[in-house]
Amino acid sequence: AVSRGRILAVGPALELRRRYAGKILDHGEGALLPGLVNAHVHLEFSALRGKIPPQPDFPSWLTRTLAAAGALTPEAVAAAAREAVAEARRTGTVLLAEVSNTGTSWSWLRNSSMEFHYFYECLGFNMVHGGPLEEDFPFLTTGGVPGAPNFSLAAHAPYSVSPELFRRLSAWNRRRGRGQSVHLAESPEETRFLATGNGFFRELLQSRGRWHEAFVPPGCSPVSYMEHLGFLGPETLAVHGLQLTGADKTLLARRGTTVVLCPRSNLHTGAGFPDLPGLLAAGIPMALGTDSLASNRDLSLWQEMVVLHDHYPDVPISRLLDLATLGGAEALGRAGDFGTLTPGKRAALLFVPLQEGGDFWEELLRAGAAGKLSWAREQENRHG
Repeated sequence: AVSRGRILAVGPALELRRRYAGKILDHGEGALLPGLVNAHVHLEFSALRGKIPPQPDFPSWLTRTLAAAGALTPEAVAAAAREAVAEARRTGTVLLAEVSNTGTSWSWLRNSSMEFHYFYECLGFNMVHGGPLEEDFPFLTTGGVPGAPNFSLAAHAPYSVSPELFRRLSAWNRRRGRGQSVHLAESPEETRFLATGNGFFRELLQSRGRWHEAFVPPGCSPVSYMEHLGFLGPETLAVHGLQLTGADKTLLARRGTTVVLCPRSNLHTGAGFPDLPGLLAAGIPMALGTDSLASNRDLSLWQEMVVLHDHYPDVPISRLLDLATLGGAEALGRAGDFGTLTPGKRAALLFVPLQEGGDFWEELLRAGAAGKLSWAREQENRHG
């Protein structure tokens, strides 16, 4: 039963009909679900869809992506990003976490019907000074941006952000009670860089004029490095989490840091594949993302669940759906609105038609992945 865009009650149809009057919407046989939550996407790379083929390793993918992104026109970026938002909506996404290092997608999203959290992503391996972040990132002076509750700062990655900048970003977010995000433990090259200070990422930084000669490699894992910098915590989203030791997993669980899985992107970039059973066993909070269309063919979270199910058939499909709904809502601080069918939450409901008598969860997953879903729209000021 819903009214004014919120869920009033959940229960058997006969019971709710006795308690509430108003229009009744009968969708037929199938499942009503909460809208999905995409906890990590880069909309500004949407114009690269189909332009970067799957790569054997992460450096190869990143090199090709940086070159291709530099050739995009602003008009192409904007048009593709708007279509990507519409596609996410069509595949059942009600809330997404956009990660942008230009800020251009802010206005597109604000003018769309999509609920979102905006992570403005900062890079600066050679930024070793203190001072106001606004001096280094002028987008923070844009009217209305810093005060928006759905706006946060993100650190790109351990190989592209200096220790000093990590601390400045974290302090900015925590003063305002905002979440934060970082690409973490994504590739073997990241682990090598932090252990030795050498390899692909040092060469990349030097070629782009971002290397800092005084950098001393911490000689530890990416997760331990974030702990040393005070960047872990329940407000932090650690995206990817592929190169994790047992000690890393224990630390992430203890800090309550959410790991955001992007399995199809990981396969596309050659970075690896998430250890879902190990993450579950460690008790780490998790959410699901698609990453960008530079490393994925679409923004369907159903397809992410299919890939995880194919790799780990012993993990219940219901648990995968948790990652794509409540896990993301909790990670983005929006569990009061989204993630479950619970009284008081937003009535952002999906309907997936199903046949009686089959394997419910398997049929639900395949139907959702095939796009056989619709938004179950409530009537304003009505119950039903």
